[in-house]
This record gives sequence, structure tokens and C-alpha cells, in this order.
Amino acid sequence: MRIKFRYLLLVLGMVLVAASCHKKEKTKPYMEGNMDPQIPAYKVCGTACIGYTGGIVIPSSGVKYYWINNYRTKDTIWREPGQPYYFVVPDSLAKYTVTEVAVADGYYNDIYQSYVTAIMPWLGGSVVGLPEPKDSVLDARDEQYYHIVEVGNLVWFAENLNYHASGSGYEKADDIGYVTGRLYKWEEATGGESGTGLGGGPQGACPSGWTVPTNEDWEDLANALTGKDHPFFSQWSGVGNYVMNEATFNGDRFWPFSIYTEFDNSAGWNALSGGMSQHDHNNFEGLLSYAYFWSSTDKDSGNAYYRYLYYDLPDFPFGYALKDGPGFSVRCVRKK
Repeated sequence: MRIKFRYLLLVLGMVLVAASCHKKEKTKPYMEGNMDPQIPAYKVCGTACIGYTGGIVIPSSGVKYYWINNYRTKDTIWREPGQPYYFVVPDSLAKYTVTEVAVADGYYNDIYQSYVTAIMPWLGGSVVGLPEPKDSVLDARDEQYYHIVEVGNLVWFAENLNYHASGSGYEKADDIGYVTGRLYKWEEATGGESGTGLGGGPQGACPSGWTVPTNEDWEDLANALTGKDHPFFSQWSGVGNYVMNEATFNGDRFWPFSIYTEFDNSAGWNALSGGMSQHDHNNFEGLLSYAYFWSSTDKDSGNAYYRYLYYDLPDFPFGYALKDGPGFSVRCVRKK
């Protein structure tokens, strides 16, 4: 009995010590604040990224920061709030983790993890599986080239517009625009001007000599692809098959496999699933599953038309949305 009693006391003492230690740990405060270093979610291989150190407001002083990433050793330089952190994205297609760590005496460390997807924005780099382009056009405003294709009575961009003067890259990352184009609100895409008739759209964000497609331009595309009449205000059953493709982005399919879609892309229109933005380009969704394309034709004073694609749907339906609402992709067009 004496042994058992001593054993009981020993166990009780250990429990009390553990509880005491645990209690002390709980009294240690956590830092407060928003550590968002604003590192872009997509970046071209071999280019520099900048992370902005800071964000902790409690404690108001004595906080220092360091950085860790998963392709280098821990950064050995302590940084004060407001000091930048520079790093170069490796020359290989991968998703890299970059972690900002805040340290202050008497507080638990705080961390913020960012993820950077490295991209190579040229055919055969991040994008594999698109047909070899036959022709291209130069946008003199920023020296960007766009592949083009003739379909029906029009010449179309065979990729999404990526003019940086307005709109936003997916997840606010400018570099992803070299692959999927930028996302524009209707007002940004068209300059607020509605269009009608074949080739009768406004220039808007397009290069000189090119316009944002009208409802009639979209009709001409569908009619030429299928050899059938497709009024704009219809579901365009099966037309999605003619513009979607089996290309990949960093090894992932732009359009996931579906038993309902065929991904023909025989005309080389090259629809890529660039997703969409909402709430003034602050929320993003649908990359590698959806594509939305503006029409410059408006529905009324507050809304305008668009067409969209979904990987699990062979059609190319229409809809309408607020002119100053979501961000969609833009294809520029001109008459032959």
C-alpha cells in the first residue's frame, strides 16, 4: 500500500507539474495583425519577386521578421517592418512556398505562407498542346504579340487579351496574363461603349484596328465553326466542343476530362479556362474549369452579355452580368 500511495503521489505531482507548464504556455500572448506580404501567385521563371515585410500591430514595437522558402535555406537577415524581401523564382515549373515569420520577445511566433507558381509563358513552356500558330499581330502599345486565326468573316485573337492598362491578372498576378490573359469588367473592356453589327464593336481595351466582339460577331463564329445558324440568344448546343482544347498548363489540363465534351478545337480558336474575378477584382475563381468572354453588346443601361464555357458542358451558352461587376476574358476581333 505504501508503494502504491507513493506512486500515486508521484503521478499526481507529474500531472500538477504538466498542468502548471501548460498553464504558463497559455498565458503567452499571440501577436495580432495582418501579415500579407503581397507576393504574386504566379511569376515567370527566373524573374524577381518582392515580399513586403510587416503587418504585426501587437506588439507595436520589437517585432522582427525573417523568411523561409522551400528551395533555399532560411534567410539569415533579420528585417524590420517595411523592409522588402527579394527572391528569384527558380527556372523550373513548380509551386513554391514562401513563408514570412514574425518574432518578438514574450510572444508566440506568427507566420504567413504564400505560394508562387512558376510559369514559362510561351508555347512548349507552361502551355503544351495548342496548335502551332500560323499568324500573329503586334500590339504596338506594349509590344505584345497575339496569335490570330480566321474564322468565318472575321479574324479573331487566338488567345485572350493581356493589355495591362486595365483589368487584373488572375489572383492579381500580372504574369499569369501572358498565359490566360487578363480579366476585365465590361466597362474596362469596352470603355463603356456598346457595339452592334458584324465588326461593329468598340476598340475598348483592344489594340488599334481591333474591337471587342458584338453579339453578331459571336454568331458569325458559331455559324462558321458548325456550318449551322446559331442565334446569339440560344444555348449553342455542342459549340463548346469546337473551341475547347486538350492543352495543359504546367502539366494540368486547362479543361479537366469529361465524358460530355470532346475538345475538338479544329479551327484553332484556343479557348483557355481563364476563370473570372468578382468584387472589383478581389475574388477569383474558375481557373482551369471555366471561361467567360464579354460581348460588347449591352442588354440595358446596367448589364451586358457574355458567353461562357465549362469543362463538363459541350455547349457555349450566353448570359448577362453587371457592366461594373465581374471580370471576364476578352477576345479581340476585326473584319477580314
